[in-house]
Amino acid sequence: MHYLYNLTRPLHWVIHFILVSKALAQPDTNLKKSLEGYIKIKNEKPAGQGWKNLLLSPADWKYEPSYWKFDHGTCLGEMGKEKEHHYAFTKADYSDFELSVYIKMVGEEDANSGVCIRINPTNFDNAPGYQIDMGKGYWASLWEERRGNMIQKFPEELATKLVNQNDWNHYFIVAHGHHIQAWLNGVKTIDIVHENGFANGKIGFQLCHLHNQTKVDVKSLYLRIMKNNPK
Repeated sequence: MHYLYNLTRPLHWVIHFILVSKALAQPDTNLKKSLEGYIKIKNEKPAGQGWKNLLLSPADWKYEPSYWKFDHGTCLGEMGKEKEHHYAFTKADYSDFELSVYIKMVGEEDANSGVCIRINPTNFDNAPGYQIDMGKGYWASLWEERRGNMIQKFPEELATKLVNQNDWNHYFIVAHGHHIQAWLNGVKTIDIVHENGFANGKIGFQLCHLHNQTKVDVKSLYLRIMKNNPK
C-alpha cells in the first residue's frame, strides 16, 4: 500500500500544478500585440458575424442623466469630486461573451474609471463585479468591485507604455466561464481563471468617487454572445 501511494503521489502533484498554473495564467509582459491572432478590428468594429452595438439605444441602459449622456451611438460620463460612484449599465445580463470598447478617460492624475462586466448593481453607487480597470496604478488590470478587489494586476511600468493618456484606448474582453481575458491596445494584459467571480451580470462603466473632474467618453461598444469555445 505504501509503495502504491508513493507512485501515485507524484501524479497528484502534477495535476495540482497544472490546475494552479491555469488559474494563475500570466498576462503578456513582453508588450507583444496578439489581438489579431484572436480577432481583427476594422473601423472600430470587430470582424465577423453576431456583433451587437450596445450603444444604439439609451432605452437599453440604466443611468443618471445628470452624469451620463447617450447620443447617436456614443456615451459620455462626467462628474467632479463626488462622494458616491455613478455607474451606467445595461438592463440586460450577459454570461459568456466577447466585448470590444473604444474609450477615452480625461482628467487629472488621479482620474479613475473602468469597463464593468458581470456586475450586479443594487443602485448607481453599488455595483459589485468585475472592472477592466482604468487609472494610474490600475490600467490593464482586473479589479473586482466590493468583492475580491485586485484579482490580477498588470505591472504599472508596462501599462504606462500601452496607455494613450487622455486619448482613445481599445479594450477587448473575453469572458468564458470563469476564464477572463483582456487586451489593451492589442496587448493581452489579463488572463486568469477566477472561480469566485460572478458568472453573469451587466455591462457598464464607472465614474469613480472621490476623484477630481473626470470625463469618460465611449465611441464604440460591441458585444457578441459566445455559444462555443473561444479560439
